[in-house]
Amino acid sequence: MHIGFDISVLRIAQAGVLEYTRAILAELLRAGAQHRWTLLDMLPLNPGRPMQADPGLFDAPHARVVRVAGLQRGYLSMLPFARAGRAHALAERADHALDAPWSLAATGAVGLQLRAALGRADVFHCSDQFQYRPPRGAAVLTIHDLTTLSHPEWHVSDNTALHSAKDQFAATRATHLIAVSHATRRDIERYLHVPAERISVVYEAAGPQFAPRAPAEVQPAIERYGLHPNGYILTLGTIEPRKNHVRLIEAYARLRATLAAQGLEAPPLAIAGGYGWKFEQILAAPERAGVAGYVLWLGRVPAAELPLLVAGAAAFVYPSLYEGFGLPVLEALASGVPTVAANISSLPEVLGDAGLYCDPLDSASIAEALAQILADEATAARLRQAGPARAAQFSWARAARETLQVYQHAAETVRRA
Repeated sequence: MHIGFDISVLRIAQAGVLEYTRAILAELLRAGAQHRWTLLDMLPLNPGRPMQADPGLFDAPHARVVRVAGLQRGYLSMLPFARAGRAHALAERADHALDAPWSLAATGAVGLQLRAALGRADVFHCSDQFQYRPPRGAAVLTIHDLTTLSHPEWHVSDNTALHSAKDQFAATRATHLIAVSHATRRDIERYLHVPAERISVVYEAAGPQFAPRAPAEVQPAIERYGLHPNGYILTLGTIEPRKNHVRLIEAYARLRATLAAQGLEAPPLAIAGGYGWKFEQILAAPERAGVAGYVLWLGRVPAAELPLLVAGAAAFVYPSLYEGFGLPVLEALASGVPTVAANISSLPEVLGDAGLYCDPLDSASIAEALAQILADEATAARLRQAGPARAAQFSWARAARETLQVYQHAAETVRRA
């Protein structure tokens, strides 16, 4: 097969989508060496943004990178003789008059470049950012979650608009969809009205860098955050409403009181992740809960340090209100860290019986689960052993094999049509 894959999203993706794209592409290129690959980079989508991937990822001999540049527009009003006075005013009017024809020309140029790159492709794997169906081929799209439809109040308008275009393509033009969990598959059927036969579930996985680590190995990476091995509670994720940080911080305040009554000191709560949207109330939560001195905001942690940060935690907690998959939970399990996760959406599919569950709407439930880990060594020891065994049931190699099967099915669907 000739397979196209959008790598443009690697310039803008964050968190789980970024890790998914890098990991699945690496395994696809390994497992699909018999196929011809075109890796498409739509430069006009992300001007000036760097590629968030090792260049070696694209070096497979059976793959080529095609960078679609479109047309580079020049403005008359920026020419040296037209930067001031009447000449500038006239040039601006001319620029404005050229907007519509320029847009048509630019669209046409991109279309021609896409046809040259993918005109004979059997299948194109789209992304959240860019959707395209080859003239003679199939379009496959991975759906990570549908929170813009199920909970639009968690998002800003720009994000909702971006995903609205993707969701419309998924519902009407994509040949086949990949859901990252059965929970997400049910949401696709519910919100996009896509029949079950057009959806395949392909689970994500934790990378091999997530594994149990000795304290001496962890210490150099985490000490710059003021942390010590087995001396902090960790949560990981973009600072945004659905990650439920406010209720977690309230639960942490309860946890401190509960452990203090038993003569125990609660370790600090470390929150790792970049800022998303609607985060102002989240940042104010520690002060309101009376634990401002014990909540540490680590920001976005470099990829090389993240596995060490996870492995060094005494407990990992993930009371998210919704997850399409919940990759951080699997990474914590693979690292042998006792884990607490919400009992909703896709998280039970990931955690299985290898961790403790909480009601994400109840701060007392979150605190109780954490206290069980921190105050009961037998529970903590059982979970440290169960986590890696559970994580081993998921692999990127398996995800790649199943994704290639989706490509084959989608291509055959188009050929039969």
